Amino acid sequence: MIQRPALRLTLDPAEQFSAAGPTAGRIREFAQRWSQYHRQDLPPVSIRAIQTPRQHVGLGLGTQLGLGVATLLNCASQIQADSIAGLAASVGRGARSAVGCYGFDQGGFIAERGMETPGQLSPLEARMEFPAGWTFLLVFQSKRSGISGPAEVSAFRKLPPVPLEVTAQLKRFLYEELTPALQDADFDRFADGLFRYGELAGNCFVQVQGGAYLNQLSKRTVDALQHFGVRGVGQSSWGPTIFALCKSKEQAAAARDYLSETLADEALEMEITAADNQGAQLIADADCEWSTAAENFGVTSG
Repeated sequence: MIQRPALRLTLDPAEQFSAAGPTAGRIREFAQRWSQYHRQDLPPVSIRAIQTPRQHVGLGLGTQLGLGVATLLNCASQIQADSIAGLAASVGRGARSAVGCYGFDQGGFIAERGMETPGQLSPLEARMEFPAGWTFLLVFQSKRSGISGPAEVSAFRKLPPVPLEVTAQLKRFLYEELTPALQDADFDRFADGLFRYGELAGNCFVQVQGGAYLNQLSKRTVDALQHFGVRGVGQSSWGPTIFALCKSKEQAAAARDYLSETLADEALEMEITAADNQGAQLIADADCEWSTAAENFGVTSG
């Protein structure tokens, strides 16, 4: 998980339930799912998105938004979720990937085991903290979005099962390269393993993407960053966002400047951010009592 761009939601008392902000429609959708799951009316509160990352660029906004809405509604209704799996089920998230759910709950580096039982959240395989100082450079394509909605459903239907030997190789990367490197804070080993893992996983989607990355600009971005000397590069989910793990803020800034010159003909936006080892934070207003159903709350998720 990363600290920015972050999703920030607030909850305030209201005469009846309402949603506001750029994702108001999706907030209402998740709220209705929550209401149906718990078989109770929505509480008289207003949920507002005051900070929202771009949608459909591979950052997992849908999961973070859904879990954030569920968290606030639980607080307003004095409902205690029994687990992150229960929270996710209440808004219909985590069906394909559980990484965003565990990231919301705990932050850090997350690896899931893969779906074992249809309809249930994939078990958590590993959770570790990123060392202080490690920095991410995010590269966004200003005019392009990733695959989402009906197109995403259709894409998954087109994909063949991942070969068993590829699954085994991905697991070896996780157990023999990534987690030991993170445990030892071995940046170079982790960055190299991260790139190779991402390339191997990305090639499982070649029938939809045409390669390991969503489009040619994504591939050019990866190649340019690696030419600059940044090894830990990959695509976030369906993309088109590309991430680059750097040793420091200084290296991330230098990589950003290099990309700005090398790909000056492309519409790119970039952001430097740190890892988030905490997960989502629920913050009560200074005048709010935690036992009070509908007061001023906020939830922040990176």
